[in-house]
Amino acid sequence: MGEALYLTMFTVISIMSAYIYLRRQNLGELAITTQDVAYDKEQYGSILNYDRHCFYIDGKPIIIISGEFHYWRLPDKSRWEHILRLYKAAGLNCIRIYFHWGFHSRDEGIYNWDGPRDVGYLMSLCEKLELFVMAAPGPYICAETQAGGLPIWLASKRSVRLRHSYNSFFRLYDDEYSKYCREWYSNLIPHLREHQITYKRGGCLIAFQIENEAFEKIKGIPLGLADDMRNLCKVARDMGITVPLFTNDAWEEGSFVVFILLNSP
Repeated sequence: MGEALYLTMFTVISIMSAYIYLRRQNLGELAITTQDVAYDKEQYGSILNYDRHCFYIDGKPIIIISGEFHYWRLPDKSRWEHILRLYKAAGLNCIRIYFHWGFHSRDEGIYNWDGPRDVGYLMSLCEKLELFVMAAPGPYICAETQAGGLPIWLASKRSVRLRHSYNSFFRLYDDEYSKYCREWYSNLIPHLREHQITYKRGGCLIAFQIENEAFEKIKGIPLGLADDMRNLCKVARDMGITVPLFTNDAWEEGSFVVFILLNSP
């Protein structure tokens, strides 16, 4: 009985210690607050606003009906307009675009925005067709594509923890990986910035997605990294993104959702 009790206590203490350690890693320590990166409703709310029910464009409620458009799976930009017109004909008023890091950067330090990689043209086309855009630049996009959209040159770096992954189940914040993510955002965002609805009348970009399926917790186990989200949000804001930031949660557990801001007027 005594040995069974000690074993039970040891197991409970070990589990509690592991949870506390994971939770500390999960919460992080970067000095970036929610308010530092929150959408500025005071400045832009008359143009674009939202609550728990819908978006508001120029004060009028609008239901977003969106579909996916992966331009890198259709590397012929002469066909984009015809296909997007079919989206419109189907009743969609918005598209979400995964921006594929590896598609634009085949070699380290080199970025290509020409031809089928001309995302500025794609954004202008959406404005012409009056389609809103939700940008999803990852850095990791999944999308059932090679390396989840990360460049192969980055995936080959053994010293870099991709998505901060120490192993399959544990993440530890990696400054080097974050440095490369900042490089990606700093190269992409200038092609998107001037297309924000908060930047000009008729702009198509209404929201900017941070990361992709970056779970905060899985079944209550804290495996995600708040510092990763903080850093990416801050980089996006520093680079001139002023539209609302959002993320997606594959299991709909409310990962990294700021409910106070969501419900605020």
